[in-house]
Amino acid sequence: MFTNGWFFEDDLPPSVAFKVKEYLYTEKSKYQKIDVFESVSMGKVMLLDNRVMVTEKDEFYYHENIVHPVMSMHPNPKKIMIIGGGDGGTVREVLKYKTVEEIELIEIDEEVINVSKKFFPHVSCELDNPKLKIIAVDAIEYIKNATQSFYDVIICDCTDPDPGSIAAGLISKEFYANISKALQQDGIFISQNGCPIIQEKNFEAALNNARSVFKNTDLITSITPSYPGGYLFTFLIGANSPINRKIKNKPIGQTKFWDEEVHLSMFIHPKWLKEKYLSLQSANK
Repeated sequence: MFTNGWFFEDDLPPSVAFKVKEYLYTEKSKYQKIDVFESVSMGKVMLLDNRVMVTEKDEFYYHENIVHPVMSMHPNPKKIMIIGGGDGGTVREVLKYKTVEEIELIEIDEEVINVSKKFFPHVSCELDNPKLKIIAVDAIEYIKNATQSFYDVIICDCTDPDPGSIAAGLISKEFYANISKALQQDGIFISQNGCPIIQEKNFEAALNNARSVFKNTDLITSITPSYPGGYLFTFLIGANSPINRKIKNKPIGQTKFWDEEVHLSMFIHPKWLKEKYLSLQSANK
């Protein structure tokens, strides 16, 4: 919501607020409303349906968190699928691994890609990389027919899966089952899973559905400063083989947040989170 020179993402308490310096872009695509504005403190900000997706100053927290934990745990990630992620930040981080041979970016809304290229060049800088294939379709339908046992890593960089949204089906049992089939035996899946404090319903549904499909699941916690509840933000991991948290593969490009020490800390969870959600399934070491 824009009011009196401020933007508030206030549908999820506690809200986040940005003082607007300049309005740069607003348009309704086929799927959602896209806004870009220059903020006073966080640089350019992209909104999708009035929810913060990218902030110029701190986007690296989210993009490094969703990529490096699983890419580093896989010994030889070659074939990667990214679901969503049209801003390009996840692609940028994935390409820091020299083992990567091909990436499929399944982004339903091409306008997100176009807007990011125009306003966020440091985020979208690898969207023309020859290793990348952009496929503008619904990922839920695409994954149903994906080649089985093909992908080393699948990353779901989606918007919040609220009822009625274009991402609502991305936490269903059917979706996870199709992801599981598309992964190689040693493949790894990761998806943003929101804040368990303020998005408890979606968090719990995704966790339970994933556990019913994948033989092994895990959870990492970190921070995403510009998201509501970003003081405790989670990412859900699923795999068909035991999950080994040890780093086996390191990025060749520079990171700003993630490193080996941070990687280990991501698997250390608050006591209440372990007792409420993780006590039913022992952690995979």
